[in-house]
Amino acid sequence: MQHEVTVDFNIDASMRDGVVLRADIYRPAEGGTFPVILCRTPYGKTRRPLHTKIGNEMAGRGYIVVFQDIRGRYDSDGEARLHMGSDPGNPCINDGYDTVEWCAELPASTGKVGTFGNSYCGMTQWEMAPTRPPHLVCMFAQGVVANHLDRHMSGVIRLGRRMTWTINNISPDFARRMQAKGAPKTTEEADQLWEARDRSKWLWFLPISEIPEQVMPGMREYWLRLLHETVKDHFHHHERHKDVEVPVLSATGWYDQQVGTIKHFTGMMENGMTAHARENQKLVVGPWGHTTLALDRELGEMDFGADAVRDYFDMADAWFGKWLKGEATEVDDWPSAQIFVMGRNEWRNEECWPPKSMTPTPWYLHSGGHANGNDGDGMLSPVPPNDEPADRFDYDPRDPVMTIYTMEGQQVPMDQRRLDGRRDILSYTSESLDNPIEVVGPVEVKLFAASSAPDTDFIAKLIDIHPDGFAQELCYGLVRARYRNGTENSELIEPDQVYEYTITLNPTGNRFLAGHRIRVDIQSSDFPNFDRNHNTGGDDYFDATLVVANQTVFHDAEHASHVVLPVMPL
Repeated sequence: MQHEVTVDFNIDASMRDGVVLRADIYRPAEGGTFPVILCRTPYGKTRRPLHTKIGNEMAGRGYIVVFQDIRGRYDSDGEARLHMGSDPGNPCINDGYDTVEWCAELPASTGKVGTFGNSYCGMTQWEMAPTRPPHLVCMFAQGVVANHLDRHMSGVIRLGRRMTWTINNISPDFARRMQAKGAPKTTEEADQLWEARDRSKWLWFLPISEIPEQVMPGMREYWLRLLHETVKDHFHHHERHKDVEVPVLSATGWYDQQVGTIKHFTGMMENGMTAHARENQKLVVGPWGHTTLALDRELGEMDFGADAVRDYFDMADAWFGKWLKGEATEVDDWPSAQIFVMGRNEWRNEECWPPKSMTPTPWYLHSGGHANGNDGDGMLSPVPPNDEPADRFDYDPRDPVMTIYTMEGQQVPMDQRRLDGRRDILSYTSESLDNPIEVVGPVEVKLFAASSAPDTDFIAKLIDIHPDGFAQELCYGLVRARYRNGTENSELIEPDQVYEYTITLNPTGNRFLAGHRIRVDIQSSDFPNFDRNHNTGGDDYFDATLVVANQTVFHDAEHASHVVLPVMPL
């Protein structure tokens, strides 16, 4: 049954400290009682068209849909404490609990409440979940991290994503509230100035700690704290699964923040507070980007086929219908994990992550000492190396390898051939495959390398080379030399000394088809996906000095650099 929908705007909800937060409420126009689904957002409950679309569609399916501006944002009162909801003494900690209980008491509410949302709107759910509001029944969280370091591999700020988010997504509402002269007051205006006037120049500003106040009104304190505490976990969500007692649908894409979303799934299966919680976790990973609704077949420059398409509303309705309405839905037949395998473009069902049938399999780096560029002699093979000369390149932070992704800093599969010809990328490519190889799970590179610098970065990418030459980036990872033994153990390296580095790449699911080739790239910059290492051993965020690093990568019998692929049986 499809209901007519009515909307009430800016409805007050008083928090326990007296601060008023405001929400838009979409509800079926007919009489009766309905469960509530709640999304708490920093992006403006009426500003984003997807909120209106979700509100009308899900209310039409028989839910009361609540979109609330979080504390200090848009129509809500109080002081915003973005990304700091886990800090002791922060009043935002209780807002989720209070709002869920307020939703349970809304007119025509059945008293059952579920939550939903992507990215920051997923994080507000995980901030709230350990407080266990009595009327919370289930969650649907997309594209969300489990800890602060999921955002920053090896303690390195994801500069493109974080800076555009700060300046273009978040600062404009503060500028509106402050009436900051000359500053954009909407995201749309900020985006236009970023591209047409400033031409992304702030990404190159040095040191980034000294970006002028007027560039990010209201966010200066946040920005400096981020730079000072990049290796500190402000979230700790993964440590609180033991305090969460509800079923969670975790959804993400291979080109999304899949690491954190998968950690929530595995963490809840292992450590959820109750058997009910542990036994009712579901994971969906598709070939998608950082999106709420666009669970489509096309992303970037790839078409993953008709099976890639999932209808967001059908998925959400099935999930909430089961837990909030007590209906028999398709969720009853879902496996624990639904994993899309790129390449063969089909879903596979698994009961855990990583798949039990996965076998970690090393593929080794080889060359005659000239693996530089796509036209070098770098090879990738399951055969270990013997005596082979090392490969060398110079990393100049003034001329970093540029990230091939969207203007908003989002990862999508773009043809990496745009980087062909760069001599500061070492490429190791397999022979054309006679038989397909399917990899599903975590990916890791063991790299033996030396540098002339006291600190530097090494980045690894796993790439699927199609028969026509298209270079599809599957996943990447980074290690900052000073954090090679963990972000809690900062230690500079001795110049020109060989170290073994473990580079954890994002997980992936891909079948390398017959006729394709497997490639691993090694480089020292991926800008602006990651901020540049200045190669000085100093604080890169507060110092403007840039130094060239001479890098050496070893692949011989004693230093067998390799990638570990999660190979599945065919």
